[in-house]
Amino acid sequence: MNEIYSIENLDELSVYLGKQEQGKARSWLLGQFDKLYRYANIKEWNDLVRVCEALNIVGWGDREPLEAKAQCWINGSFYTSLMNRYFEIEDEQGWSRLKDSYVLENGSDKTCYAGYEFKSQRNLLPKSPVRWQKSGNYQKSVQPLYESLDRLKDLVVHGLRSEKYGDSFSYLGISMFFSHHDDENESVRYEYFHSENEVPEGFDGKYYIRLKYKWGRMVNQNGVYHIKVECYFSRKFGELPLPEQKRTIIGDFLYYVKYVSDKLQKKKIGYDCNLLKSDLEQILMKWENRKE
Repeated sequence: MNEIYSIENLDELSVYLGKQEQGKARSWLLGQFDKLYRYANIKEWNDLVRVCEALNIVGWGDREPLEAKAQCWINGSFYTSLMNRYFEIEDEQGWSRLKDSYVLENGSDKTCYAGYEFKSQRNLLPKSPVRWQKSGNYQKSVQPLYESLDRLKDLVVHGLRSEKYGDSFSYLGISMFFSHHDDENESVRYEYFHSENEVPEGFDGKYYIRLKYKWGRMVNQNGVYHIKVECYFSRKFGELPLPEQKRTIIGDFLYYVKYVSDKLQKKKIGYDCNLLKSDLEQILMKWENRKE
């Protein structure tokens, strides 16, 4: 079974594992996972990635599946982590540069493993295909919705049946930006308008003209697609009662799914957007009727 560490191609790895007795292969892989879980260097991290890829092929059995991910943050530092399908991080480690390799910031192994680069799991766990983030600044009247969106995220992450829709589409990434004319810091106060016609006559505040939706392109990454959209909310939206704000958000989400569905159909990419829409509608209805 040690051959898995030298098989780089996922298809070849799948073929190799398919020839093994599955129970014995899983038992051996889980043993390797337990040995590598507290990885001490970049070589062991890369081996852990391969083990997680192999376990995603043969199945984790009674153990909770985890995904091994390496990423470079905006500050240029590398971090590695193990995450479950609900985006809950079980373990995260920071790394420091050492010559042409890296060592764990809090590790005792300071060996330079020359030529090693971070690997990250390629066959990912099925996770929520609808994901979003919110701007850090927002007008005070948006606070209840802002908090409610976190509760919605929990419902979506745990309620969508990602494994049922297909594996050719990974996620729709939504970025929400809110006007914030009443920020305590005057220097960062500004509003969004969707057209110049919406700007009140004589308005002297700082503002930006942004279409409500700004779509990115459908990106193919290792045979799996994803797409991102930015959504800009005006001060007028922020002054609506919470139930109306929720109804607007619900309409936005259903529009996003329809947009993605049309894009995938045009590219003839198999993905069950109808089932996704049905599941999402149920979750959104539950969220809409929830007493905050």
